[in-house]
Amino acid sequence: MQGSSDLIRKFTEQPLIRDLPVDAAQAVLALRYCILCRRSERDPMPELERRWGNILAARRYRLVVEAIGHIWPDPFAVAPPCCPRLSFDEALLAAMVGAAGRGDQARFDTLTAEMLGSDARTMLFTTLENFVRARAPGRV
Repeated sequence: MQGSSDLIRKFTEQPLIRDLPVDAAQAVLALRYCILCRRSERDPMPELERRWGNILAARRYRLVVEAIGHIWPDPFAVAPPCCPRLSFDEALLAAMVGAAGRGDQARFDTLTAEMLGSDARTMLFTTLENFVRARAPGRV
């Protein structure tokens, strides 16, 4: 019996934010912040610009958030800001950021094919890729 509970825990336990690559962790935390801002009717742009040090990255991330809101089939599950663990959707976002950062559309499609159509996947991949490029020094 002990073995089955360990297996269940392994498959249901969500990763910690601190274990993510920096770009993925920043994207997840920024999404949480954007959601808080939307709920309190505040503009997230000043904090996004401060977080990434440039307005282009902030604008492109805002487009990522808008794209997710537009194409995601269900409400995007976001953990509270203080939560050290990722929701399943946040874990998927982290993996999508990694795939977009490597320019790996095949991996991105594998991650999202069951829930998003081809056009939605292409739009979201391009939006994430543009955001990642804006974050990288010397690449826009």
